[in-house]
Amino acid sequence: QVAKEQHIRSENYSIFNILSKGEVVCSNSLEDECDTEIPGQALIYRPARQHIYSVLLESGKGGACPLVKEWVVYFGNPLQQAELIEPVQPSVPGGTPNLKTLWFAKGSEVEKQRYSTFLACFHLQDGMEELQALEAPVAAFCCLLSYLMMQVSSLSLEDLNAFVALVLCLKGKSAAQLAGLQLAEVDSRAVQLGAVFVRGLTTLLMANSACGFPFRMDDLMPWEVFDGKLFQEKYQQSHRGCSLEELLEGN
Repeated sequence: QVAKEQHIRSENYSIFNILSKGEVVCSNSLEDECDTEIPGQALIYRPARQHIYSVLLESGKGGACPLVKEWVVYFGNPLQQAELIEPVQPSVPGGTPNLKTLWFAKGSEVEKQRYSTFLACFHLQDGMEELQALEAPVAAFCCLLSYLMMQVSSLSLEDLNAFVALVLCLKGKSAAQLAGLQLAEVDSRAVQLGAVFVRGLTTLLMANSACGFPFRMDDLMPWEVFDGKLFQEKYQQSHRGCSLEELLEGN
């Protein structure tokens, strides 16, 4: 009932469908099927989704846990039938709290459990202290970027630097400055990496909803941490070998 009410108010992402139908649907993507170095977005985020399913369906509490039907598009998947995906328990220090605790309990200890469960969905439970020291949107950005570095072996130091420069430089720019950015060319790999990142934000939103909102949903919105043209600029600078000082605009 709570998930349904949140769903109607657009306050959660995919949670009601998982709890009521055991189903996740994502039938669109932006990726280059000729670039075999970067896996399909659906596959990159599947391990995180499996942890989220486990939190929602309490897969470690004994008894058979239902499988989740995934209708997710990626190269080679004709979407003629759903894939049945098994929930996988995340490695939460002290064990995964039950859903009633995560959603309804109050107090600082529960807030800590929400945050650690969220991080465990992305295999980042050991980085809690460092991440909590950052502003919420930047912490969320770092969660996603760390997860991508673990999941996509073809990401380079130049890619990493471009993403970090993006989030550090974005905050100081107005909408007019971003709109006025001029690019001589567009790199298709950068477009694909940007799309992978933005799709990852939807996975963060899903985990946030499942774990009882350790972050404000506003802090996970794409415009807080991403701009396509600025990422193109930083990506091209980084891959040209610009200094870190130039990449960070002297900041």
